[in-house]
Amino acid sequence: MPPDFSIFQKAVKAIEEERADTFTSLPGSSAALLFSLLKPPGLVLCPAEEGANEFCSDAVFWSTLYGVVPPVVIQPRGSPGRLKSIAGLYTSRRGKIIASVDAALATLWQNQDFPLLGLSKAESADRDFVIRELHGMGYLNVPVVSATGEFSIRGGILDIFPPDTEYPVRGEFFGDEIVSLRFFDVDTQLSVKEIEEIWICPVREPEQGPDLISLMPESRIILSEPDDIRRRHFEIDEMFQGKKTISCMSLQLEGEGFNCAVHSLAGLGLLQDERKTIEDFVAQVIALRRDYCILAVCSSEGQAHRLKDLFNEQNSDIPLLSAYNVLNEIQGSAITIGELSRGFTCKDTIVLAGADIFGRRPAFKSAKKSKVSQLISSIEDFTIGDYLVHSEHGIGRFTGIKKEKIEEHEDDFITIEYLGGDKIFVPLERITSVQKYHGP
Repeated sequence: MPPDFSIFQKAVKAIEEERADTFTSLPGSSAALLFSLLKPPGLVLCPAEEGANEFCSDAVFWSTLYGVVPPVVIQPRGSPGRLKSIAGLYTSRRGKIIASVDAALATLWQNQDFPLLGLSKAESADRDFVIRELHGMGYLNVPVVSATGEFSIRGGILDIFPPDTEYPVRGEFFGDEIVSLRFFDVDTQLSVKEIEEIWICPVREPEQGPDLISLMPESRIILSEPDDIRRRHFEIDEMFQGKKTISCMSLQLEGEGFNCAVHSLAGLGLLQDERKTIEDFVAQVIALRRDYCILAVCSSEGQAHRLKDLFNEQNSDIPLLSAYNVLNEIQGSAITIGELSRGFTCKDTIVLAGADIFGRRPAFKSAKKSKVSQLISSIEDFTIGDYLVHSEHGIGRFTGIKKEKIEEHEDDFITIEYLGGDKIFVPLERITSVQKYHGP
């Protein structure tokens, strides 16, 4: 039997026909499923940042299953990913947005005031004007670009790392003409992709302006766990006075609003505190398969194959299906891969998240230091008189990092002096060709 999510379709119809504005009994990731089925634009407000990120991750999974455009989460002011998501509000069509109340209330630009700096290959651009604009947009001038919000100038080369791109962009100028425009890797300094144009967005936010709620007046405003929001923000009802809002809550409240009749997994013998071993979990799923359609959502391919092997060990096969096709192909039970915070049960359907099966993974990840940071650190370790090895010119003596004018371009160079007084000047973008000499 396929999964039965018809109650969510009925809830969507009730929203579109404005027959209900409160939806109860939506535990786990079920509220994100409901949101994924709504037509854009829509704005979900969550009590706190952690809940907003979790809601967005769940909604992305359900959007994948249903083949609809996924939502975007707006981070609070000061968060690393905030400017990247904000840029999308101004540069592309607004769809479904998720944010904590704090993130939604931070000031933004008016639509017509959002600053964008356009650069195009083979077109003229006053380099000094571009640099002034970058300063005004909050970019920091550094010797070597290694993080978002930085730019560097080396002769005719201008590197910029916008917050909304995976890689920094490198423009090569000949006079005021941009002769080359490409993305490059910060670790290797090698080109990744040639591009024709790019729009650079700011990295500094305005002190005054509209908030996200007023910037998206046409969107449905959905309050996730409104009671929790009110406990954190007492003024929330005044804020939405005159606006139509929809409330979604996990509690089952009889006689209030639209009861979606979705339940948590508690009591089915599937959760970690209701069983002793993972083998007990598998045995319980096998027993429940007679009466339920069961979808297990694992967070990684390795986790999915491990679960499949556990079923095989008990002589019970369960197919591993792509999330893009699982709704069409599932018959009775299946495993798929995706990020889902928690599962739920609805009618004769059980949805299991990887955390329900194996427990939550540690949130902490050790920070990986970029190669550029390491290289900058190694430059700082150089002292005048050290011997350096250049990959092409061999061993010479380090005489410092100096500003030199070479072929009409002034820049900072690593200076290496060789026997007889010959010198070479290595631009900082090519520091990978230099290392400290360690004699025998």
